[in-house]
Amino acid sequence: MDEQNQNEKQRLIRLVNRQQMSWRAVDTERLIGEDHLARAIWALVGRLDLRRFYEGIESSAAEGGRPAFDPQLLISVWVYAYSQGIGSAREVARRCEYDPAFQWLTGMDEVNYHTLADFRVQRQQELDELFTQVLAALSKEGLVTLEQVMQDGTKIKAQASTKSYRQEGKIREHLERARQRVAEMGDPRNEEGSPKAKQARERARREQQQRLEQALEELEKLREHKDGAQKKSAARVSCSDPQARVLHESDGGSAPGYNVQISADAANGLIVGVSVTQDFNDYGQLLPAVRQMEERLKKKPQQMVADAGYTTRENIKGMAEEKIDFLGSSGGEKKPKAATAANCLPASVFVYHPETNRYVCPEGKQLRPHGRHSRSKKRGQDAYRYQADLRDCGPCVRKAECCPENLKYGGGLVRVEESAAVLAFREKMASEEAQAQYRRRARVVEFCHAWIKCKFGLRQFHVRGLVKTQMEMLWACLTYNLQHCIRLTKLNAAAAS
Repeated sequence: MDEQNQNEKQRLIRLVNRQQMSWRAVDTERLIGEDHLARAIWALVGRLDLRRFYEGIESSAAEGGRPAFDPQLLISVWVYAYSQGIGSAREVARRCEYDPAFQWLTGMDEVNYHTLADFRVQRQQELDELFTQVLAALSKEGLVTLEQVMQDGTKIKAQASTKSYRQEGKIREHLERARQRVAEMGDPRNEEGSPKAKQARERARREQQQRLEQALEELEKLREHKDGAQKKSAARVSCSDPQARVLHESDGGSAPGYNVQISADAANGLIVGVSVTQDFNDYGQLLPAVRQMEERLKKKPQQMVADAGYTTRENIKGMAEEKIDFLGSSGGEKKPKAATAANCLPASVFVYHPETNRYVCPEGKQLRPHGRHSRSKKRGQDAYRYQADLRDCGPCVRKAECCPENLKYGGGLVRVEESAAVLAFREKMASEEAQAQYRRRARVVEFCHAWIKCKFGLRQFHVRGLVKTQMEMLWACLTYNLQHCIRLTKLNAAAAS
């Protein structure tokens, strides 16, 4: 036993000393491998025309000022961050301190998170033009053709909770307190803490006041779109993100969020259009998506494919007018049936005579045309009203079945004529070829949504407001296109060799 203790004393063990300071020489160029994604992103962004970003830099040798960060650096950092599922500016700033890829991109320089956050949301026009520039380059290389484009929408949560929704009375109470706190910011008796903490509090109070003022504006917009019974104090908006709307999600629940629309080119699955809206439904987003693509790429898609949410008569007719082949859900358009005023007798018992443009009821009385029906414009249909004479219907033995409560006019019904575009659409969607093309939609455009939500982690926006969320989606879609462009380039190079 004594011998064992003696042997243990003779062993030399290097203990961990975490109290010491150390200097290390780092070869920045060797922080990441030659085939690392960060290098490919840096090289690809470097080939883009970034003049608009450089024009926004105010500091110069003549005017002076602190040197600004290179836009190529900030763009590359954000693109790489989104590719790794990082959307927080604070987290990106932390990664620049220790993550080898971020250190390589910044050249071991630290980037303040305010700089990153401001750059992400303050260059909307420049970012939109950059996204367009990438699409033009991809189109030139034949990776984007617009021969077939898939359209789909998804809901992404806003930076707000359902508990943040308030009615007008509560919003005004919070706004009054916020204004009072902003007014008290210059009082020396209320000054506590460091100057940096003081600036942060002032900024937070001003932002809170701005959000509450915006909440009142959004409340008025909501009331304008609701009917008279709902214009009262029942309307509510979020105090955290006033422009967010409570949207129904696929799991049956609801949460504050935005409706995100993506158009994907079927050739290589690249995103050719993106928008963020407050609309609850998708049917109003198809034609704007076409116009956006035409504006970006100077040409229209040859064919658009969308699901039942977009398959309306208005869109079918609109696509026909734009001379774009449209494939949609064959079950989305139900053939309307003419019906009597009281819905008692089925429409089939009324016989239509096209040569006289009259209907004949089971008792042999005629129903004459009485102009267009009010619903024809709303539903995108050609609908016409037909009315019988009250003198024929009054003594009729079947009045109780046909129009028992109609004491002023005779019985009536509505005849619907579908447009040639709708009839042609139904005939086309009945073919096996159209159905096969329609089934491709899910694996093209829904893949884009899945990639952005799962790979990029963008299930909830990191910013607030319609403009800023639109910009975050542009960043995500730009990242998606650049990432897949790198992949396609490698595949083409491997195939060529």
